[in-house]
Amino acid sequence: MPVMLSVSQVRQALFQALGCAENVGDGAASTSVLGQWFHETMQRLIFEDKGAQLDEIAADLDLWKQTLVEAAYSQSIGPRLVREYAGLHTVAPQVLSLWHAVREACDWLAELYWQRSQAQPTRRAGQNHRVSRGPEWLAAEVPLACELRAPGWTDSVRLTGIADAVLRVPPRGDWCVIEFKIGQTSPIADLGQACLYHLMILSREPSAETDAPPSGSLAVVSFRPQRHERVFTAEELRKPHARLMDVIGKLAGVDPKQSRQGGKGSQPVENLAPNQLASAAAMQALHPSAEHLELGRGLVATWAEYGVSVSLDQPVIAGPTFIRFPITLGRGITVSAVSKYASELQVRMALREEPFINREDVQLVVDVQRPDRQTVLFADVRGDLPAPDPITGGSHVPIGVDLYRRLVCADLSKTEHAHLLVAGTTGSGKSEWLRLALAGLLITNTPQTLRLLVIDPKRNAFHALRNSPYLWRPLVFPDEQSTEAVLRELAEEMDRRYRIADGADSFRQLATQSPDPLPRIVCVCDEYRDLISRDRKERKLIEAQIARLGAKARAAGIHLILATQEASRDTIRGSLDANMPARVGLKMGKAVESRMLLSEPGAEKLLGYGDLLFKDLGRPRRLQAPLLSDQDRSTIFGADMNP
Repeated sequence: MPVMLSVSQVRQALFQALGCAENVGDGAASTSVLGQWFHETMQRLIFEDKGAQLDEIAADLDLWKQTLVEAAYSQSIGPRLVREYAGLHTVAPQVLSLWHAVREACDWLAELYWQRSQAQPTRRAGQNHRVSRGPEWLAAEVPLACELRAPGWTDSVRLTGIADAVLRVPPRGDWCVIEFKIGQTSPIADLGQACLYHLMILSREPSAETDAPPSGSLAVVSFRPQRHERVFTAEELRKPHARLMDVIGKLAGVDPKQSRQGGKGSQPVENLAPNQLASAAAMQALHPSAEHLELGRGLVATWAEYGVSVSLDQPVIAGPTFIRFPITLGRGITVSAVSKYASELQVRMALREEPFINREDVQLVVDVQRPDRQTVLFADVRGDLPAPDPITGGSHVPIGVDLYRRLVCADLSKTEHAHLLVAGTTGSGKSEWLRLALAGLLITNTPQTLRLLVIDPKRNAFHALRNSPYLWRPLVFPDEQSTEAVLRELAEEMDRRYRIADGADSFRQLATQSPDPLPRIVCVCDEYRDLISRDRKERKLIEAQIARLGAKARAAGIHLILATQEASRDTIRGSLDANMPARVGLKMGKAVESRMLLSEPGAEKLLGYGDLLFKDLGRPRRLQAPLLSDQDRSTIFGADMNP
């Protein structure tokens, strides 16, 4: 059986070998999400076959361009801007750049349709040119695959990936793979990725019209936001193939010359760069066990019994909590047809929990709980926390690890992460997650760069912090002290900081200008619902202070992390909902609670114990919160800690 690799896995190793970064830019959530919006907008325009709609209007290129621009805004970009406005108001230049890029992309697509129509004869004088329906010559999100072999390899490697778009180029009918990129790109990185797709495009069947093999050319179209096109010919792409095959053989562990262990599926993890694969445990994601693969075959067979045709032609990923099966729908099969049999799958296959069927970008995936669920310890990933700023200290809050056990963090200095709203029912791991978040902040700060305001209605969630030098005020127990008074004091500190700001528009500028140390203050409140349910008058006062802090406190270096057991409309409303775009959803009791927190269902199907959905901008991402052991908690939170 060949070793399975995806383009994304090879791309990480290839870019590292070429000595260039895979991503250009600062990697901020806002910029990465805007790039995702761009890709999804282009995919939608192609999927919905806008060429057929252009056929119904006058044959005017400018009119066609305008029609696509209007469709892109009304059906894709506009609704997203309305939905995510709270997290975008400080990244207006990036949003404007995105819109310019979308307009350029619409012009490019309209020109493709126009050239296609001009190459076809009209049926009679005065009639509009006919445009071939998009799927006949232009398709988006096209699965590609090839099986690679090389002399000396112990096994073959099956490489799979999904191209942004594939275009049939007249007159020979050759195919050209297109990769869309937004923003600045690396020429070396573009060439490396082009090589990957070149291998797969060459494996396509000969053209039915010409019986000739595809040329395998590849275009990289980038929008910065102006359009830039680079076409790599087949000859250009063949030259780096030898280096590419070396990287693939090494990554798959099938090249004895590159691996000290050799043999099928072996992998010299110690030879890989740290940012290529996080740890030896992540290798299980590259080589799922026979039990995992058999589980996937069982899913396909069970769906087939109900007349639902799906296939598993993408690599299976075995994360610490669940196994992810990317599936491809058969002809005529809808997403709803797949989703409605989730309960039947659980019963027929004797699964512990109902499969979680979701969309990852435009790929449909099925997450099934691992029979051998693994625990990820905070001690294993704490070294992945970004280095603190020398002036303001650490601002990154650990959220969880992804399928490859890579740590995902929220950055309090970013608008979209300035405040976090957390929800989860009993047993979901909510209090443990709060302690994890604080541990990440504590180990990247000193008492001079971080202070905590901890509100603990249960009186036992943060007992280990009672003597911590990081406390801004002693632990707040609402049955002993007015929470509203403490929050009012925090709001007054915010106002004081703004008075000394002298035009500073960020906390870093403010801390630099301040004559005295100005620590970041993080207010953590467990059981927020219980806090506002005690007294109606005090609730209004508390909500008023939360609204002030949520709207204004980020630039003053003051942040809120609020947790609630019940994500009801009565709890998450008004300014709280508007000013806290970053959400951590652990397991919930009802789908309506998931919709209230994350704008979509799904959290009610999580597995508990730190299995979570994280939403900032865009759709939620599924992560697993690392476990903070009792020993680590005692060391990090205790008064004897040496900061």
